[in-house]
This record gives sequence, structure tokens and C-alpha cells, in this order.
Amino acid sequence: MNTAENIRPASIPACPVCGGQKASALRTAFDDRYGQPDLFALVRCDQCGHCMTSPRLGESDLGALYGTYYPRKHVNVGDLRREARRAVTRLAPLRRWWTGTDNQGQYSVRPGELMLDIGCGSGLSLLEAQAIGAQVRGIEADPNVRRIADELGLQVHIGSLLDEPFASERFDLVVLNQVIEHVPDPDQTLERLRTRLRPGGRVVLVFPNVRSFWCRLSGVRWINWHVPYHLHHFSRGDFTQMAARCGYRIKAVRTVTPNLWTVLQFRANRLDIPRGSPSPMWAVSTPPADRAGVPVPPPARRLVRRILRRIVLAGLMLPLAVINRSIDALGWGDSLMVEIVPVVKP
Repeated sequence: MNTAENIRPASIPACPVCGGQKASALRTAFDDRYGQPDLFALVRCDQCGHCMTSPRLGESDLGALYGTYYPRKHVNVGDLRREARRAVTRLAPLRRWWTGTDNQGQYSVRPGELMLDIGCGSGLSLLEAQAIGAQVRGIEADPNVRRIADELGLQVHIGSLLDEPFASERFDLVVLNQVIEHVPDPDQTLERLRTRLRPGGRVVLVFPNVRSFWCRLSGVRWINWHVPYHLHHFSRGDFTQMAARCGYRIKAVRTVTPNLWTVLQFRANRLDIPRGSPSPMWAVSTPPADRAGVPVPPPARRLVRRILRRIVLAGLMLPLAVINRSIDALGWGDSLMVEIVPVVKP
């Protein structure tokens, strides 16, 4: 595949929103974060307009993709524990609102509930839910997380929901933080989740909003296209239609824009990343002990740099936070946070 134009409608899997099987190519796209070299395309369902990445990767492809390219090999579990303790401080909710980091489903959990986080990543969300007082389970495709989960003593299944992990358990809350857009068949995932909920259970999903202000402004450079990892690109209307088709109703919905995302967006707008090359913006810093022959600045100099950096960032973040909270209030934020519950038939 060399261009978006040679993708034929017959090659597009069924649209998860409406079931349609014809789509029109929009443009070519590639991994401009981590350097996966293949060429993909963005296509739009001819029936409902839902945007997808093509060819659509399968469940069997995801573990190898994330294990090779996603940067979780150097996660420090001590940092995760310290961050999780911050989740239950008195001012934590205000801090999360101001910084736009409250777009996380685990903050909806109640003490004593059993929570499943699908795509739990490094496990930070599980630690935060534990700090709130919940029992937690996780599912993660990235095999690098096995080491982290073992060190933290977390129950995490490496694989997917299709493996039927924790089969005997039913959950009060299922969380998918920035996950549903990674799933090849999100409608099938929602249908499967109905059987994993306790009576009164709920699902909280957070995913990029393809109709956001920053997407419209940045166009092809929007950081949340994130091809090929994002297989689906939802608007609020798309997701509402898919949820209803799968037997759910929307209980709550809002948009949230992390301030850090906007800073990264400003940087991405200035970069031209060649296909097959990782972006320096998303590179993971190697610890000084692993950098043979690279001089490390003295501690005093590093401290001064850190203080100066924080002063500069504080001056930038104030107006940025005001802008993003205003955008979120209008429903134009970069991520959609949706709570859904199964429709109870009379």
C-alpha cells in the first residue's frame, strides 16, 4: 500500500458505529511518534462518517506492536508509588481539574468497589484506585508491563479482554482510559463488557475527541491521530451511536483537555518527522547511569535548570489552563470522558 487512494471500500472491516462496510480514503498516515515504518491511511465510513485507520490491526498484532515501540521499558515503580499517593491528597481534585488530568476513569471509583482497568498501562491507575480504597484488576497488551505489575504486586493480565481474564469476577466499574480507540472492534468490546458488570455497574471511557478545538486547529499534525495505534477516531456523536447499538445509554459526558497535551501539540506543530523515524518529542530519556561516556551536569546546575524550567512553565501554564478549561466548558476539549450504563429491559 503506497497511497490512501488505492484502499478499496471492500477491504474495510465493518464500521463499529453503524455496521457499514464501505469507506472513502482521506489521506495517508504513519507513526510520527515511535517510528513504526509502515504506511497507513485514514478512511471515513460512507454510511455514518466514522473515521478509522486502515488497514486495521488485529488483536494478535497489538502485543508485538506495543512491546516493540511503546516506551514502558524504563518505568520506575518508585515514581509510580509516589504519584499514586498524590491522588488522595486534599487538593488533588482541584489540581487535576486545573491541569486537565482528571480525564481518568479511576477517579470515579468508590471505596470498596471492584474495578477493572482495561489497558492499565504502567499500573498507575490501579495504584490510585487502591489509594481511594477500591479493589483492582488490570488488563494490558504491552508485555513490558509484566515486570512492573510483579514489582507492584498488582493483578494484571497480559493480553486482552478476549482471553476472558478474571472470569469468575464481576465489576462495579470498568475503566478504559485512552483505550477504546486502540481496540480493533470496539463495539464487540462494549457488548462483551455487559456480561462483566455487576447489577448497577458502569463503564467509564476516555478517548480523543476528533471534533476538538485543537484537532480542528492542528489538522494533520494533531497528536491524537497517533497512527497506527489509534484504530478509531471518535466524535461524541459516533460514540453515542455505537453505545446505543451495543445496548448502553449515556449517563454522563464531558470534554477534558490536559494542559500537557496542548504543550506537546505546540511542539508537534513545528516538527517534520520522516516516516520510519522516532520523534525526539516522544523519546524516553535514558537514566544517567545507562549513558556511557555522556557527561552529567553537577547537581547544583541541574537544580538551577529545574527551578528555571518550572518558573517558565508556570508562566505559560496559567493562560493555557484558562484557555483549556474554557474550551472544555464549551464541549470542544481534546478528550471525551463518557460514563455509560447498560439499558435495563423491562
